[in-house]
Amino acid sequence: MTRRVPVLLGLLALNLVSAIAVVESTQKTRELFYELQSARLTQDQLASEWAQIQLEDSAWASPDRVAQIARNKLGMIQPHEYVVLGANP
Repeated sequence: MTRRVPVLLGLLALNLVSAIAVVESTQKTRELFYELQSARLTQDQLASEWAQIQLEDSAWASPDRVAQIARNKLGMIQPHEYVVLGANP
């Protein structure tokens, strides 16, 4: 009987250590899952913002818009005659 008490106390201690490890592992898993969800949300927001920026970029760089600004703001006109200069080999 006296030999059983230390064995039982040792098993109880191991059981408590195991229970604490399970609780810590579960908590760490929850923290990492929350972090993952936050990262995914940030990724979705950045993807949406990137798509918006690409759309704006294509609108700003469209040839029609550039031509309109050249005519209206810079006073540029389309030349009537073209002169092609080239190097003679």
